[in-house]
Amino acid sequence: MVFLLTFLNIGFWLLYPQKTTALYQVELVDAIELPLPKSPAVKLTNQFPELTAQAIYALDLNSLTVLYEKNADTPLYPASTTKMMTALVAVDHFDLGQELTVVSEATTAGTRLPLFPGQKMSVGDLLASMMIASANDSAYLLANHYPGGMTAFVQAMNQRALALGLEQTRFSNPAGLDESEQQSSARDLTVITRELLKNDFLRELVATPYLEIPSQMQNMPVYQLRSTNQLFGLIGGIKGVKTGTTELAGEVLITLIERDGHQILITLMNSQDRYADTSQLVQWIFNNYEWRELSLTQYNTAADYAESNQF
Repeated sequence: MVFLLTFLNIGFWLLYPQKTTALYQVELVDAIELPLPKSPAVKLTNQFPELTAQAIYALDLNSLTVLYEKNADTPLYPASTTKMMTALVAVDHFDLGQELTVVSEATTAGTRLPLFPGQKMSVGDLLASMMIASANDSAYLLANHYPGGMTAFVQAMNQRALALGLEQTRFSNPAGLDESEQQSSARDLTVITRELLKNDFLRELVATPYLEIPSQMQNMPVYQLRSTNQLFGLIGGIKGVKTGTTELAGEVLITLIERDGHQILITLMNSQDRYADTSQLVQWIFNNYEWRELSLTQYNTAADYAESNQF
């Protein structure tokens, strides 16, 4: 039995108890299931599809294996995928049942619920409208009610980005509107998405294609929220996550797909056809990778394992 100490997603390190002077908690692992390229004899297609996205990052969530990347660290405009970080900051501060009152947010530019001056909305419903229907006014309402207002909220977004180790990400507004200081990368957005998926409430929201929430307005009792992600119903196993579109960002799309027990996270930035790009990439991944359970006990050292499995 080989004892392995797993340190983040960097690799595997051997721990020799007889040489250890400190006490460590060690995970005992016999095998791991990894996505590996199919052999040429069984590969269905070797040709990679022509994709329009400027930046791409595809990750197997279970093993954290990178399946494909292109310009993954290039800073680009994130558009409404910004709202993932807005949601993370909001759930850390507000109670979901807390009600916020609309003031100036009713005139917010871009996609809106819409909200009206004097209207009260719960934080949970604001998050739903922001993550499902990509409502900009909901994002600004959350930010304006944060202690210190919009400026402090955006600072909290950037502090969270630093805490996550994001090197290409900075925010200047909570909705993703085009501004010179509003940038991220495909790799960074993937990290943010993984963080968001740890929250059960947010994970459920991004996987919801349709939801009705109360408006607390007599002339319009409910808002009908329809997901901006057109892949729902077109590809089996879609579980979110977020779209984004602006003039400078182009088409942005973060997709979580679950199939045969495997979870694939795909981030596209500045695409000309995000749905076609994602569909082709999903097909290519499942045609060209197979998930195999590898026994780790067959390797004498962790270095032998790493050397034998260069992905």
